[in-house]
Amino acid sequence: MSKKISLSVFIFVLLAAILVSFMSAFFVAYGMYRKELADAYLENNMPGEQKENKFAELEVIDSIFKAYSYFDLDDQALIEAVLSAYAGATGDKYAEYYNADQFELIMAESAGEMQGIGINIEENAELGAIEVLNVMPNSPALEAGLMPGDLIVYVGIGEERESIAELGYYPAVKKLQGLADTYAEFVVRRGDEEIEFSIKRGYVTTQSVLSRKSDLDPSVGVVKILNFDLTTPVQFSEAVDTLMSQGIEKFVFDLRYNPGGDLLSIEAVLSYFLNEGDVIISTTDKAGNKETDVVRVVSYTDKYEGCSISAKDIGKYRGLECAVIVNNSTASAAELFTANFRDYELAPIIGVTTFGKGSMQSLFPLDYFGYDGGIKLTTKMYFAPLGESYEGVGITPDVIVELDEEAKNTSIYKLADAKDAQMQAAVSKLTGAS
Repeated sequence: MSKKISLSVFIFVLLAAILVSFMSAFFVAYGMYRKELADAYLENNMPGEQKENKFAELEVIDSIFKAYSYFDLDDQALIEAVLSAYAGATGDKYAEYYNADQFELIMAESAGEMQGIGINIEENAELGAIEVLNVMPNSPALEAGLMPGDLIVYVGIGEERESIAELGYYPAVKKLQGLADTYAEFVVRRGDEEIEFSIKRGYVTTQSVLSRKSDLDPSVGVVKILNFDLTTPVQFSEAVDTLMSQGIEKFVFDLRYNPGGDLLSIEAVLSYFLNEGDVIISTTDKAGNKETDVVRVVSYTDKYEGCSISAKDIGKYRGLECAVIVNNSTASAAELFTANFRDYELAPIIGVTTFGKGSMQSLFPLDYFGYDGGIKLTTKMYFAPLGESYEGVGITPDVIVELDEEAKNTSIYKLADAKDAQMQAAVSKLTGAS
């Protein structure tokens, strides 16, 4: 059973954890580090007056409030607020504290097992609604009859419903999210009709890769990587193989708005294009310790199985003629993908300068100590194969192409190839068309 959190002890736990690092908060392996975790925890919690209490003021304030406040205090809410503030004040812009529910959702999504109803959405500010972009296969949303293009205009149903326009996009999304076996209730506008939905949330395998033939030239395949989670290597390989079976020999890999993801995932995908022994990434921690990851045969089990690399996988797409599209929201693992394609001269890079996130974050689950939730913080900086860091700088494309204002204001999911200057430039680069 999880314990109630003692604030001073909990903060020391935040300082104690030592775990495996990776690109984003999506991969945790801490069993082999339990001794280090325990030693660090004990060191920070040794009894004795000689030990400095760094949080004495906080304890004093807590005592004053408990003694004199007119209002009842919610200890759990106070602790969560303090821990969130602690993470925010560290100077690490990627540091975050997650309570138990948030942490469970993060871990499920990292494995590509989203808890929810299975839709991709975006804000439709003009109509004051949340627009459904696509419905995932084998999802509760698909079974319930939700369709791409549906506009969610209310959260809740009946007298309990709240307007998206008044509530705001992010608060509304938070109300739509939830754990498996709970219900998402909302109202959809479809044409002139309003439809109420009450959908039981479940576990949904995320769709991290979308693929199609180019509208500009049917001989070119377009593979859009939405993010790098544990489903991506298999979905990516299936997408490329399917298009190749249809006679496609040239590919555009679209990484616009890809925020990054899991290190094992990106390493697996890059292994399809590189040779055994090629450097994928090198990392350095605060102490200057350096590690280098190279392409190799590797086998994983359980939820990481899809990131395994066999001898046949290595370099299987090396000869593909391809181009990569990026923008200023291409970040982290997606930038590593871009940097590898640039450094190994696998493809021209087209678009605008990328986001510039060259740091690795680690997720630290706190259940080992009997506490709920977890934290994320930056633990390493990483470098592309040729040793370049793009932290705070980004990657400048080989061919810089800006979208016009109309295209910039159109959802990337709705932007037609004919109005997408970056897609046009990529296809032209592959086909030689002017």
